[in-house]
Amino acid sequence: MNMRLVIFSGMIMMVVGTIAGLGASKYSEKQYQCCNIGPSLDLGYSQSRAPRTYALAGAVMGFIIGSSLELVRQSTPQEAEK
Repeated sequence: MNMRLVIFSGMIMMVVGTIAGLGASKYSEKQYQCCNIGPSLDLGYSQSRAPRTYALAGAVMGFIIGSSLELVRQSTPQEAEK
């Protein structure tokens, strides 16, 4: 079993999970109505909800899923490949 490959696979999936978490954070914005007072450009949406939390949760889940998947791939018997 190649542990370097397991950790590398986990880290790649961690990056994918981080991006997915940030996307989920952006998707969870709530639309609101306001009177548009002030000089800033108001797009009608609130800010992302806790993007750091979503990114961290996505990274952890990505690392666990990626490592687990590679462990399953590595644990198949050598005779099955022939």
